[in-house]
This record gives sequence, C-alpha cells and structure tokens, in this order.
Amino acid sequence: MDRLALSFRQVRSAVYAAGLCAAVSSLHGAPQWIEQGDSLDRQFRSSEALVAYQNAALQRPDDAALQRKMAKQYVEMVLDAPSRAEKLRLANLGYETAQKAKDLAPKDPATRVTLAIAAGRLAFYSEPRRRLELSRVVRSESAESVRLDPRYALGWHVLGRWNYEIANLNALLRVMAEAIYGKLPPASNEEAIRCLQKAVGLEPGNALFHAELGRAYLAAGRKDEARQELEKAVRLPQRSRDDAGAQSRAKESLRQM
Repeated sequence: MDRLALSFRQVRSAVYAAGLCAAVSSLHGAPQWIEQGDSLDRQFRSSEALVAYQNAALQRPDDAALQRKMAKQYVEMVLDAPSRAEKLRLANLGYETAQKAKDLAPKDPATRVTLAIAAGRLAFYSEPRRRLELSRVVRSESAESVRLDPRYALGWHVLGRWNYEIANLNALLRVMAEAIYGKLPPASNEEAIRCLQKAVGLEPGNALFHAELGRAYLAAGRKDEARQELEKAVRLPQRSRDDAGAQSRAKESLRQM
C-alpha cells in the first residue's frame, strides 16, 4: 500500500513538473526563447541555450531550425561531459535530433551539415564498426550541403575533414572500412586540401578552418604552407566551441614540425 501511495505521488509530481515546464514556456513566445537561446549560444553556454530552445520547441515542435539548434547544443555539450558514457549519451541525442531536423527540412544545407557534424561527434565515441558506418553519413551529408549551397563554408570544411580522416586511416581501420563499404569512397589529402581551401576562402577569419587546412598540408608534405595556416589558426580569436581544440591541435602540429 505504501508503495502504491508512493507511485501515485511520483505520477502526480511528474504531471506537476510537466505542467510547470509548459507554464514556464508560455511566459515567453517562441521568438523570445529563440533569441535567448541564440544569445547563450554565442556565449558558448550550451546547456542553458538548449533549455531555451527546448522551451521554444514546446510551442514549435516541427520547427526544423529549432531542432537543428538543439542538435548543435547537444553536440557541443559533449565537450564538457564528465564521463565517456555521458559523452556518448549526449552525442546520441545530438545525432537523433539532427536526424529529426533533416526529416523536417531535407533541402536546408545547414541542417544537412549539422547531421554530418553530429555523426562525426558520435563516431568519435563509438566502437570501430559503428564509427565507420557513421563516417558514411558524414561524407554524404556534407557533400549534399555543398551541393545545395556551393558557398557554404562549413559544408566544405566538414567534407575536407572527412577526406583527411579517411586518407590517413591506419591499416586496421582501412581493412574494416573496406569490409563495410566494399571499396572505400575516394579520399585523399589533395581532395581534403581542395575542400578546406574553399572553406578558408569563404571564411578567412575562422581559426578551425585554418587549423585543419594546416594539418592537411602537413599530411601532404607541404610544410611551408602548413606552418602558415597553423600559425594563422593560433592567432585568430575563438568563434566556436571547437576552436579551442583546433588551436591546441595546431600548436601540437607546430611543435612537431
């Protein structure tokens, strides 16, 4: 009987919490929540931005842009998660939310590249076979994003990163990849450089883009060009949550040259 009473209390608490969440959401319209989320996103306050976007999504559940914004926060929250299990949980949520955004707006290049990025982040914490399956998503979604908008810098960057990673796979992962793909899609450091150059040309102030172009130059043996790009990456201000990691990789590459 005590357990039954407890379960009733738990249900009542859950209903109350859901009602409270809806009530809080209704205090502002979706545009106000989105504006708040965008402001928090610019400050790299991902978990708070996610809450604001979730409140907006209560009023606009089929808004593709909102689903894309939420997916971005999940993906960025992975960086601060305290354990591998939590990183994997958040990466899965980011990937699932990005897939929903794609279902709602399949012709939006930003949505397609968000799915590519979410797949790449999830791949990093997945077992090898799953990682390689997700790499197919990274390639197809980033390629589609630049097909939809050839001037979309982030799409070129992600496609370039895919080429770099596949071109530099170790022997064991290459064998596993060929077992999945039958034959690996063509990838090379030269193609990585071509795509990453496009990204840098479209957004020359992006530290992440310069860092990865520098690493691709280095992999291709073009050390002078690599040093130039890596040094630019270190000097530029951080504009996204991924820039700190990119600048760290750039510094490490410079030390190894």
